[in-house]
Amino acid sequence: MTHRFYTSTAIGLLVAGPLFMASKSEAQAPEASLQDEVVVTGSRIRRTNANTAIPVQTFDLEDIEATGTVDLGEILTEIPGVDFSLSPEGTGLSTQNNGLSTISLRGLGGDRTLVLINGRRAVSNSGNGERISLDTIPSGFVQGVEVTTGGASAIYGADAVAGVVNILLRDRFEGVRANFRYGKADGPGERETTVDLTFGKNFASERGNITLGLTYDDETAVLQDDREDSLLPIDFVGGDEQFGINLSSFTPGGRFEGNDAWNVGGVWFNDQSLAPPGEDAPRDFSSDLDGFNLRTGRTLSPAIETLALAGKADLDLTDSITGFIEVYYTQVDTSSINAAVNAASTTDIGPAGNSIDIGNISSVHPFIPAEVEETRRGSVSWRRRFVEVGLRNIENERDTLRTAFGFKGSLQNNWDWTAYGTYGRFEQQRTAINELNFQSIRNALDIEDDGNGGFQCVDADARADGCVPLNIFGEGSITTEAANYIRYTSNLSQEREQITFAANINGDIFQLPAGALKAAFGVEYRREDQVTVGDPDNIVEATSAAVIPDIDADFDVIEGFAELDIPILSDIPGVHSLDMQLAGRVGNYSTVGTITSFNVGGSYAPNPDLRFRAQFSRSQRAPTITEFFSLARGDFDNLSDPCDGLNSDGTGLTGDNATAFAANCLTEVGIQAFFADPDNAGLAFEDIRRSVFGPNAGNNQLQEETANTFTVGLVLAPEAWSNFSFIVDYYRISIANAIGAVTTQDTVDLCFADAAGFPNNRFCDVITRDATDGQVVEVINRDENLNSRLAEGIDFTLNYNFDSLPVIPGALDFKIIYALSLSNEQEFEGLNGTELTDFNGEINSTPISSFRARTGWDLGDFRLTYTWRYSSGGVGDNEDGFASEDFFDTGSQSFHDIFARYNFDNKYNLQLYGGVRNLLNDFGPLIPTGVNSGGSSRNIDTNLNSPIGREFFAGLRVNW
Repeated sequence: MTHRFYTSTAIGLLVAGPLFMASKSEAQAPEASLQDEVVVTGSRIRRTNANTAIPVQTFDLEDIEATGTVDLGEILTEIPGVDFSLSPEGTGLSTQNNGLSTISLRGLGGDRTLVLINGRRAVSNSGNGERISLDTIPSGFVQGVEVTTGGASAIYGADAVAGVVNILLRDRFEGVRANFRYGKADGPGERETTVDLTFGKNFASERGNITLGLTYDDETAVLQDDREDSLLPIDFVGGDEQFGINLSSFTPGGRFEGNDAWNVGGVWFNDQSLAPPGEDAPRDFSSDLDGFNLRTGRTLSPAIETLALAGKADLDLTDSITGFIEVYYTQVDTSSINAAVNAASTTDIGPAGNSIDIGNISSVHPFIPAEVEETRRGSVSWRRRFVEVGLRNIENERDTLRTAFGFKGSLQNNWDWTAYGTYGRFEQQRTAINELNFQSIRNALDIEDDGNGGFQCVDADARADGCVPLNIFGEGSITTEAANYIRYTSNLSQEREQITFAANINGDIFQLPAGALKAAFGVEYRREDQVTVGDPDNIVEATSAAVIPDIDADFDVIEGFAELDIPILSDIPGVHSLDMQLAGRVGNYSTVGTITSFNVGGSYAPNPDLRFRAQFSRSQRAPTITEFFSLARGDFDNLSDPCDGLNSDGTGLTGDNATAFAANCLTEVGIQAFFADPDNAGLAFEDIRRSVFGPNAGNNQLQEETANTFTVGLVLAPEAWSNFSFIVDYYRISIANAIGAVTTQDTVDLCFADAAGFPNNRFCDVITRDATDGQVVEVINRDENLNSRLAEGIDFTLNYNFDSLPVIPGALDFKIIYALSLSNEQEFEGLNGTELTDFNGEINSTPISSFRARTGWDLGDFRLTYTWRYSSGGVGDNEDGFASEDFFDTGSQSFHDIFARYNFDNKYNLQLYGGVRNLLNDFGPLIPTGVNSGGSSRNIDTNLNSPIGREFFAGLRVNW
């Protein structure tokens, strides 16, 4: 389906007028009152945020505007406990998810976080998970956000194990609203232009409304060149030095005969007669001295262009029945640039375990220069970065269409009902430009005399296919024709479809002495389809492009649910109110069969000022399409090889399991080949990759995972202080048979730590080493039902408003949300029993503490807000003790934002606004490669970082 078809379809739907809808008043929950009754995300029964047993955080329009950004991902991750699952900055090397913006609650992952739009499910924007990319939601339509912490599977479905994020869109609107915003980073890059237009009109004597919206956002890229810290070629090595140089041994000029000869800037050096400038004697190539900084020219934050169209309409068909329809279409294009691709004589062609190398260059090859010939002992081994082919560029075009349609109404005796259907379709076209065709390189290096004073490729079929002789000796040696022949463009297309039908009803069953017994009942049907078409030309794994297997899979589920809100006691001495809340859901999946979820909770208020609440829930999550059906699909993971530093006599390794590591590593054929190579005489084995092909694989033997969630908290909202509220909640989410994969690092460590069973254990079975140089080339991450997953913590929310101040004119308000993480860990069966992986406080996981504090000051039509965002920092790996030389940590991190606006009282309701994000221009800590959690060659792309730096923005809103 083309962009043109999608766009014309969406526009046609938008202009169809009165057939469209906006669902009536699914408003957000205020936090300062125990009495106001509204619908909150934690329930389908009308009740207050204060007396629901499930904790709910709200982020209203005031909060959203005060962030100063239109990026919904950035907005939501300002809420403590909400982190990026995937971010545009963190997916630069991702094969399928490059440029996505998705969220995770409690560090439990995007697949366990259910994102709703107006309380309804939406089609996923990812081909390898259930994830809603937040840039596909029109920002100009967003009215507020509610975040429910855990235990919501019985209410909204299985994948709400960690909780629910409900994005509330604008309801009936009449008039015209326009918003123009421009933002600019203080440093180079990151210029953002946004236009929001909204039009609303009532019709049919006010019985109907149509609302149309358009959002266009253009965000330019930030390169690593634009941020000095991101360019630094360093890595964390531990030991006495702690940090080392991290330059690539794959250089544009090439390295030959092991470390014996190399070319930099067109100048040759070797270990025989050509010493580097300023040095007295020839020597071997050294990555630390002679390597290449691959960070130059790469994208730190991608270019993103978004077009969103929205249409909503409703019509009161009778006094008690309303018809509605919603249509949302988004087109999101992203572009990321990465380093030029490299290859070596030992690079594999074909799948792991059944591959051949590109191969050495023949000893009689006519292009061998004298500087390399001087070091040659036979055929020539080589290693090179192919910069002449160009920087690797990943471009994604994503189109999403979401629709909802149905009827809602009311019955006698205070009953409300809704019956609706949704249809969603997501399409992705991904193109990776300037990859390498390894088979073409092999062909182009095998040349002969053409009989006319030149050379040609030996293979006749390759010549017919355009093979051009390839000269890889020295910078700039590859001709345009040769570069074109070895260049490869990889393509991937993915489609997701979602269809749902649902009906629910809620209201009062009958009156009890303490109040009305309320109930909600409903049924839902959902079907998910996915078609992934990988690159057909790369099925033989002959290129640098990651292999994505074809998927054509689907599942469906039918579910029934019910809720009860039971008032037990009210208005007696010592009991202002005592309520009990029950919920249950039964679903039948075509993949895993029947699963059941339930909630049991309640609240107790001894007086109107104070309320206690508690809840226990049982949630079950069925595996996603990818987890259940997918074959191994391409990905890359960081890896510190436990064999790194090993000497041929078995010495050189230190720390836990060093003896087992050394003994097992020495049995590897590839490592023995490394030591047997005369070029490596006297050298220790070195992990030169720091990154490994780590394909993720599904498993059709998976069963559902089961989560037990317990929450307990209190709400303090004194009647005497009408502008004050304080909420604290403790949560514990324990998941049994958790679906996941053992990390690449743990897999390799556990394989080689097995003193008795190596290599015949389940961890070694998925590891492939190169038989010629010993490097780890592949570790398969296969989904399985692990033992358990645990997240535990405490949330605090404080609101306080001063309507008047004793000295300063105007009004002042405070809002603080604080999250304390007590546990975040995973257990699985290791070699000798249960292994524990502790993620709590690790850099790229859950911070131990975080908060967002906002202070606002109002004076007439002027408002000024200051926001402080704080995170406690983190460690590189919890397994490294504080006394260890391998321990890496970062201190706490704060970002400060200023926002101001002024409303002009005129017929256009003109509002000017502006401010500064990241006032102190703090990019966050430097976290280089070598750090197990969060480290990368970008140095600054984790949740603790702000790659954009200080950003100024200004805008204009007009309403008429």
